[in-house]
Amino acid sequence: MKTRALVRTAGRYGGFVLLAVVILFPLSWVVLSSFKEPSEIFAYPPTIFPRKFILTNYAVVFGSTEMVLYLKNTVIVAVLSVALCLLIAAPAAYGFSYYRFKMKYTLLIAMLGIQLIPGVVNIIPYYIMMSKIGLLNTLSGLILIFASIRIPFSIWILKAHFDTIPSSLSDSARIDGCSGVRILWNIILPLSLPGLGAAGFLTLLFSWGQFLLPLVVASSRETMLVSVGLYSFFGAEGDVYFHHLSAACVIASIPLVAGYLLAQRGFVSGLTRGAVK
Repeated sequence: MKTRALVRTAGRYGGFVLLAVVILFPLSWVVLSSFKEPSEIFAYPPTIFPRKFILTNYAVVFGSTEMVLYLKNTVIVAVLSVALCLLIAAPAAYGFSYYRFKMKYTLLIAMLGIQLIPGVVNIIPYYIMMSKIGLLNTLSGLILIFASIRIPFSIWILKAHFDTIPSSLSDSARIDGCSGVRILWNIILPLSLPGLGAAGFLTLLFSWGQFLLPLVVASSRETMLVSVGLYSFFGAEGDVYFHHLSAACVIASIPLVAGYLLAQRGFVSGLTRGAVK
């Protein structure tokens, strides 16, 4: 029995190690390539670690490209998309969780079904709408699009979180004369910070990593996001500057990785709380 348990444990952890290697190897290769000279990237046999660590690639990315502008645009769009999404999703989730009305569950299923529609299907309608209202090639147009796409999913996450809060708290507040808005603001939201963090981070991740939508709706240099800006490291004749591209990818990933590491515990709690209910 002990031998079998030991074999199962060894196999389990061996599988974890293999999975970690498969996932982390491409990421590690990009990070290490950002410190290599161009000739070493295509050297044969290939080298995993740079023979000499250099920071020239990062200096070129920051000094000779529009990377700072791309990051600034992306931060503005991502942060404001999260704010707008939560501003609309939180009251909606509160209504679905604490009020009874006709077609309540039908609307919930319909919102979930909307998330199953491939995003590429809506690119042309988004382009036409932004052109009609004068928001084409603007950050405001991207904010509206990203927030509207993530609102249904955020409502589902927040509703599951609100359902775990005892209804006696809101009932007591109503007896004391609190309105629905005050109950949401003073009671429900402070108790739902992990859920808000999870919904907000997923919206941030979605906004940060979008490529096709920003490429079509806001492709001008002044409104270009970092995901589209990375495409500029591909030369006009098919040349790819892998050493600069690797450095740019690392720079673009650092804010998200740092944010996740700082809020990891609350993020996981926000996703799992309410799962049993």
